[in-house]
Amino acid sequence: MYFHCARHQLRLISSGLRFRKWSAQAKFATQVEPLPDVADEDSVLVRDFIYSALYDEKQGYFAARSGAVGELPAPINFSLLEGQRDYTQYLDNLYKRGDSSWFTPVELFQPYYGFALAKFILQTHGSVNPLRIYEIGGGTGTCARNILEYIRAHAPRTLYETMTYTSVEISGELAKRQYEKVVTGDENRKHFSVEHRSASDRNGWGPVNPEPCFVIMLEVLDNLPHDLVYRGTSQSPWMEKRVVEYLDGKVLESPVEISKPLQDDLIRRCLQIMRDGTTQKTSIFRTLKNSVSKLLSTSELLWVPTGCMKLLETLYSARPNMTLIASDFSILPDVKIAGEGAPLVSSKQGGVNRDHGTYLEAKGHADIFFPTDFSVLQKLDQHIAATTGASRRSSIVNSAQFMDLFADAEKTLTRNGYNPLLEDFSNTKMFLSTPVGRFRS
Repeated sequence: MYFHCARHQLRLISSGLRFRKWSAQAKFATQVEPLPDVADEDSVLVRDFIYSALYDEKQGYFAARSGAVGELPAPINFSLLEGQRDYTQYLDNLYKRGDSSWFTPVELFQPYYGFALAKFILQTHGSVNPLRIYEIGGGTGTCARNILEYIRAHAPRTLYETMTYTSVEISGELAKRQYEKVVTGDENRKHFSVEHRSASDRNGWGPVNPEPCFVIMLEVLDNLPHDLVYRGTSQSPWMEKRVVEYLDGKVLESPVEISKPLQDDLIRRCLQIMRDGTTQKTSIFRTLKNSVSKLLSTSELLWVPTGCMKLLETLYSARPNMTLIASDFSILPDVKIAGEGAPLVSSKQGGVNRDHGTYLEAKGHADIFFPTDFSVLQKLDQHIAATTGASRRSSIVNSAQFMDLFADAEKTLTRNGYNPLLEDFSNTKMFLSTPVGRFRS
């Protein structure tokens, strides 16, 4: 079975073969050094360090490496491929020819992946209100173009004529690419717009709009900043991790991680939601792990999805009746960084990808991406939605299940029957959350 390592190239887990060379051998997550007492203003929370490393307008990864987001020269004709081997060789050649670090599923399986999302939207919409779609982190614009194409072809003309599709994109370069791709020589000019801003910034959304809408996030959660907390035993108080880059007015040779008593309110609230209640059956492995930790009083290092929580709080504050469609990676193999929910940190140079052993090395030249714990996502979604007084219905499905229901899967069949749309990206899931009563059967 082929298993995607986040957005990067394939690796054949069952036989140990890899389609990339991974050179980093580091086994530790952080660089911790003794420092004199550091004032809070001389350090930043881990989430702020990660945000700067990824999104700083001048030095962040997505500013410096907008080309890392791969764009196909033309859709793949799957009927010309013999099977799985041809498919993986095709992808391998794509990576070798360019500087792209990854190709997303919506890019590889265009237009059919986007068509499937559009079909779900049309079946779920069922409203007299105009169709409003927001996409956060729209990549190269492929998803928007395919969804608009499908709606134009299959929906009532009045629905298409009155709809709007807004891309919210934090990268200026990607925002330009999206607009050029979606509107050039196309009717979509009247319906599509790009807003270059952070989706987590409440000010960018304007007044509360209670009308129904759709919010799409494909491979967005994995790049949202996280915090890191630690405690020596299960009975000890949590400590928040912070990063020091400057000391006594001088730049340190390399950033240093320190621990401080937990004070940050967002971390506190996120931890409480993560630890309280259940939305799915807890895995046997996690139950056993927690029992052993308490018995042995072992230490805990936990990555906390505070960036996700902040984004959801912003969205529910601004668009409380949204239907949320999120897809991401539930598992990342061979993670070298310590801690539950730890990220992969990877850079590409000279066509060779390198995994880093610490997030502290990622300051503009490396991607930082996290696995998504979908049960935690569901908890956050339900809790935050409840603060608005709304009732929600949500579900977690494997991407293959979703595509089997909504995609024209025959279009991605290879000659020997292998279907990468249904059989590749086995480590991805979809999260669907909508106001109660919005689903149409």
